Amino acid sequence: MELKAKSSFDGIDISEIRKMNALAGDETINLGIGQLPNDVPEAVSLQGQKAFTEGRTRYTSNQGMLELRELVAKYHSRKTGKSISPNQIVITNGAEGAIWNIFYAYLEVGDEVLIPEISFTVYDTITTMQGAKAICFGLTKDLRLDFNSIEALISDKTKFLVINSPTNPTGLIVNQEDIKKLSVLAEKRGFYIISDEIYSELYLDRVKPTSPYSYSNRVIVVDGISKRAAATGLRIGWTLCDESLVKPMVIANQYIATCASSISQYTAIKSLDGSCDSFLEDIKRDLKEKRDYAYKTLSSIKGVTVVKPEGAFYIFPNISSFGRSKDVALRILEEVDVLTIPGVAFGKKGDSYIRVSFAVEFDDLKLALSRIKELFNNWS
Repeated sequence: MELKAKSSFDGIDISEIRKMNALAGDETINLGIGQLPNDVPEAVSLQGQKAFTEGRTRYTSNQGMLELRELVAKYHSRKTGKSISPNQIVITNGAEGAIWNIFYAYLEVGDEVLIPEISFTVYDTITTMQGAKAICFGLTKDLRLDFNSIEALISDKTKFLVINSPTNPTGLIVNQEDIKKLSVLAEKRGFYIISDEIYSELYLDRVKPTSPYSYSNRVIVVDGISKRAAATGLRIGWTLCDESLVKPMVIANQYIATCASSISQYTAIKSLDGSCDSFLEDIKRDLKEKRDYAYKTLSSIKGVTVVKPEGAFYIFPNISSFGRSKDVALRILEEVDVLTIPGVAFGKKGDSYIRVSFAVEFDDLKLALSRIKELFNNWS
């Protein structure tokens, strides 16, 4: 018998983000990567070294190291104003591992997951892999939640609705009123919100992202240290939810990974105990300056329109007057050796855009954007 992947993998491939990044040459300026260029804070680095010298190389509990879960619980208690127990936290292999655990534990064939029509591909893909159905809800012209679309798509099969704030790829923050409205809707219609908050500490103006967990228990929060501590490779994420929902996700974690890396868990303690606060503030000041420069430069190009991002480190210019997103991104790469991500990587409705990451060295950002601007100004 020929061995074939299961049918729910049909049509699923390596993401366009990874495919594009694989095309980067040695001299390419890469504006396609989703991570900070900084080294991890010194306190985190030293904690990692200490993990080895102290022999922290054994299994932890399937749910995760208690000391880390206590810090995560305190962090979200401050953020939401609720009393949160470490028993409500499950430590996972990154935020994507958290999403996998949720869907593996709770999705059944025929369930529906509502996902923004422009969003990070992992939500759609993992939903499909579990045999459930991903349904895209609309966004407004300025890329905000469209509640008319959301309410029209909710059915008795709707199990989850996913939001990400600040959003990859747009950098926009879901405003507090929309969070409240969504929380009320979840209570009324009986679905759960999955709130991906991995970029929530990277807000670039005065407005902080609001967690729907502040207003409703029908929420599963996904978060991690990857973005706030420049530590994508440590692969530490977590879920926060009502304690009654935790056990199936611990079971999923056990049979998928046993536990997150003990070394990484021990190292992550220093990302949440206050040791990285000044590092994070420096990062945000730096990103804000780069965001402002990228927005000003891209907005000045005839034929390009841009919504100013409010967080994370992405900007999502509309380049539809120059062609479809993959064609445009490939031409930018081939002609000026700058890598961007075609918007279609984030859904069909993203095909009018490209994603540009400004989480690079400032000189590289300036050179890359000047090349893109010159190319667009001479486009034919």
